[in-house]
Amino acid sequence: MQGYDVIGDVHGRAKQLVTLLQRLGYEIQGEAYCHASRQAIFIGDIIDYGPEQRATLAIVRNMVAAGSAQVILGNHEFNAVAFATPDPKDAKRFLRPHTSKNRVQHKAFLAEYADDPIAYKETISWLKTLPLFLELDGAAFIHAAWSNDLIEQIRPELNADNSLPDKLYVSATKRGSWQFQVVEQLLKGPEITLPQGYVFNDKHGHQRNDIRARWWLQNPLSYRELAIVPEGEEGKIPAQPIIQPLQSFAVSRLVFIGHYWLRGTPRPQCRQVVCTDYSGDAKLTAYRWSFEAEADAMNFVQVGESEVGMP
Repeated sequence: MQGYDVIGDVHGRAKQLVTLLQRLGYEIQGEAYCHASRQAIFIGDIIDYGPEQRATLAIVRNMVAAGSAQVILGNHEFNAVAFATPDPKDAKRFLRPHTSKNRVQHKAFLAEYADDPIAYKETISWLKTLPLFLELDGAAFIHAAWSNDLIEQIRPELNADNSLPDKLYVSATKRGSWQFQVVEQLLKGPEITLPQGYVFNDKHGHQRNDIRARWWLQNPLSYRELAIVPEGEEGKIPAQPIIQPLQSFAVSRLVFIGHYWLRGTPRPQCRQVVCTDYSGDAKLTAYRWSFEAEADAMNFVQVGESEVGMP
């Protein structure tokens, strides 16, 4: 094995994924895209939003079955399982409420299984097998944020393969539980509440006063420096020093993440943190890791929507 190709949030964009895989040197062998000397690692959020949900899942699952890819859990896969799972204490409710807001966020996935409940159930069962994180020599892979303390806190609750057992899905969807707090930060990243009176609009247009935080910054000076917000919303974030410090998210090896809908020319977040989600530009992004200890901006590969089908 010469290395790994870490692929960011696919979100149901099967055609872009095929173009990216081909650009990375993967070829169809039987039913799966394979590489002679590399393996793909999908960083989570393979579902929702895009127009090709089932096709995307077929590509990824065939690669996993063939040994040419690994996949970790994203917050969208976690939400899909919770949306499909009845609350054991109230069979009329689900672990993720079926509100109009949650249905809208999940509508692309639900629509493709609307007439096939058997396939839907089987797909949810497969999503439950995805590990919360992956560790290899020299690197760790998590959907949104890595914290040694949080990982060690949740590790005893996980299955042997680091997937979530049914009971953890229950506890991790109950606000106020420590399991909810841990899984929320690992899959969605830590958030910081803005001072009173400050709000911004998220990518869905919903007004919020909690910012996603650049947890990899060791000494953030202000809310604005710390905040990850949609383009055009930066000016709504105060430049005053932060009040509440972040929990330690210090890293001592390369950490690969997705989740953050970044824009612009891809680059490492710092020497040891690499985000491969550039959904803000609708570009499917991979980082070619060949066991280097520090991230290199030259190792990114991207495919935009207009490049589908191009070599």
